[in-house]
Amino acid sequence: MIGQERCEAVLSQALNQPNIKEADAYLSVQDLNLTRFASNDIHQNVSHSNAQLHIRVVVGKRQGRATTNDLSDGGIQKAAKLAHQNALLMPEDPDFNGLPSPGVPTQVATHDLDTASYNPDSRAKVVASVCGLAADGGLEASGFFRNGTQESAVTSTKGAKAYHAGTFAGLLVMAISDTSAGWSKGGSWRVEDIDSDALAAEAVDKALKGQNPQPVEPGEYTVVLDPYAVDDMLSSLSLYGMGALAVQEGRSWMNGLIGEQAMSPLISIWDDGADMEGWPVPFDAEGVPRQRTQLIQAGVVLEPVHNSYTAGKDGKQSTGHQYGFTGPPVASNLFMKSGDSSLEKMIVSTQRGLYITRFHYTRVVHNRNCVMTGMTRDGTFLIEDGQITHPVKDLRFTQSYVEALAEVEAVGSQSKLMLNEVGFATKVPALKISRFNFTGVTV
Repeated sequence: MIGQERCEAVLSQALNQPNIKEADAYLSVQDLNLTRFASNDIHQNVSHSNAQLHIRVVVGKRQGRATTNDLSDGGIQKAAKLAHQNALLMPEDPDFNGLPSPGVPTQVATHDLDTASYNPDSRAKVVASVCGLAADGGLEASGFFRNGTQESAVTSTKGAKAYHAGTFAGLLVMAISDTSAGWSKGGSWRVEDIDSDALAAEAVDKALKGQNPQPVEPGEYTVVLDPYAVDDMLSSLSLYGMGALAVQEGRSWMNGLIGEQAMSPLISIWDDGADMEGWPVPFDAEGVPRQRTQLIQAGVVLEPVHNSYTAGKDGKQSTGHQYGFTGPPVASNLFMKSGDSSLEKMIVSTQRGLYITRFHYTRVVHNRNCVMTGMTRDGTFLIEDGQITHPVKDLRFTQSYVEALAEVEAVGSQSKLMLNEVGFATKVPALKISRFNFTGVTV
C-alpha cells in the first residue's frame, strides 16, 4: 500500500499539468502475495507490487488516454502530456457528454489487517495441512493460496474524489489421483473466512469418489450444479451482456428480453459494489458511486449497468460500473438470490441426471442468448433414482445459459463467494436445472 495521502498527491499532480483543463485520473495499487504448491509440496512464493496511473484528458468532444506505472514526477508529467497529445489526435465523438458529475461513494471498511499481513509462514502452514490431508488419502494436492491489498483512487477536474483500500485472500485446492481429480475454491476480503480444512476435505472427497469414471452418452440431462459451475454461468452472463454498451451495440443476450420473463421465477440477480458479503469497491474507475442494480427479478430481465458514456447515450445516469479505465460497463460484484433447497434434496429429487462440480475452459459461441461451450471437470457423477451411483468421464456442452436458467427447478439455501483473479466476484448457490445439453465427450 502507498496510502490515501500518497494516492491523492499522485492524482493531483497528474491533473495539475500544462494545457490540461478537463481530465480525470484513476490510480490502482496492488500488493499480491502468492504461494503455489504441487505434488504435496510448495514450489513457489511470490510477492508483487504494482501501481498503475491512468489519465484521461478531454478536449471538447475528444478524449485522450495514457497509462504509466512510473509515479515519479517525470513519469506522471510524461503520461499527462501523452494523454493530452492523444486527445488532440482523436476524432470528435458526438456521443461523449463530458466527464461525469461527482458523487459521494458509500464508505466500505474492507481492509483487514490480518489479511494484509498474512505472511509466507502463515500460508505455508495452511498449505501443509491441505497437502497432509491429500497425502493421507493417497492423493497429490496442488493449487495456490494468495492474499494482498488493493487500493483504488479517482480525482477529476469536475470535483470527483474517491479512495478505497481493501484486502483479499483466496485458496484453490486440486486433489489428484491416477484417474480422478477433486477441486475446491474459497475467497474473501478476510482471510479468517476461508475454511481451509473444509476446502481440502471437499477436494479430497471428490477425488476419492471420482476414481475410475465410466463413460456416458452425450445428450440432454437434468443437472445439479455446485456453486463453482454457477459462478461460471453468472460471470459469463455479466461479461457477455449485462453491460449497456453490449446492449446498445445489439450483441447482448439482454437484447429483446428486457422486461420479459426469460428465466425461472426462482432466479434473481443483482450487482452491489458496497455489499460487504462480496468483494466491494464502492465506486468505479470514473469515481461514480456504484449503485445496487437489480438485473434479474424473479426471472424478468431488467436494465443493464452503465458507465457515464453509455448512460449519456441513453439519457440516463451512470450506475457506477466503469470497469477499469478503458473497459465497458461491467457488473463485477454479483449476487444470485438463494433458495430453500440443498444439494442433497436436489440429488434425491433427480430420477436421472448429472452432478457437476465445475465447468472448465468455457468460451462464448454466440453473445446473443449467451450460448457457451465448455467441459465438465474435477468431479462429475451420474445420478440415478435419487442417488449418486458412480463417477463419469467428463462431457463437453454447448448450451445457452439464459435458456438453462429458464429451466431451474431448485435453488440452494447456502451461497458461496468466489473471488476471481481479475477483480471479479460472485456469490452464488447451487442449482438444479431440468435440461442441459451435452454435445460430446472429452478424452
